[in-house]
Amino acid sequence: MFLFGSSAGQNPTFVPDEETRHWLAQGLQAVIAQLGEPALRPQWLTETPAKGVRAPRDLDTLFEFICAAQEQVGQADIEFTLVDLQPGLPPVPAGFSPIGDATGHLLHSFARAQELVLVVAPQLFRVPSLLLGHVARELGRLGLWHRQQTPAVTEMDSETAAELAAIALGMGTWVANGAYMFNNACCGGGCGIDLGSVRAALSMPEAVYALGLDAQRKGLGRRHAAKVLESTQAAALKQSWEACTPHIQALPAARTGGSLRA
Repeated sequence: MFLFGSSAGQNPTFVPDEETRHWLAQGLQAVIAQLGEPALRPQWLTETPAKGVRAPRDLDTLFEFICAAQEQVGQADIEFTLVDLQPGLPPVPAGFSPIGDATGHLLHSFARAQELVLVVAPQLFRVPSLLLGHVARELGRLGLWHRQQTPAVTEMDSETAAELAAIALGMGTWVANGAYMFNNACCGGGCGIDLGSVRAALSMPEAVYALGLDAQRKGLGRRHAAKVLESTQAAALKQSWEACTPHIQALPAARTGGSLRA
């Protein structure tokens, strides 16, 4: 169990310090500005992006899942090829370069001009929350990549920007639930994945705080927002909810007329 706070015997503290809260709000504001309209939709994705779309179990169902999620986050026109990582073979075709930093990722995007390849390691299918966290980050990454770059986002760490973009697009619960496992470096279920070598940019408290900011700018109540969070993440959201208040006014509110999918 990953322990927060000064010791295991005390109640854990999930609220980031003030400097970090300010940094997260600024980062979220920057990615929303670059993402544009898709980040202004009052949407919130659950464990599945659409009815009838099941949790991915192999390459084909992962492709369908990602395409369904793209429909929800304004990326229906972004085409990609999904490639599984094969032992002893080059990870991507010649000429493709990673978008951002691929270190420690079981799913990552590579580009050659406007051509995209998403490379997936087979271990990713063993832990559902880990898979959703990876999918969210890559869709956040593609959302930023597809738009004209802004100086504010260019100056950010690429992986932090991708995860904040995923949150802004409505996949904050995917990021938060996945981040908890990164912090623990263990899924608790004997998945066989060395999570100590898998990297996330945001810690669980940071991801949950950014999620709280996104939920409140979209007019979503805390209990509603916590429905698809795991218990520790829901506790973190409860602790940090009021701390979001000073930063909400700096963020653009989601436009009315859409539908929340929580």
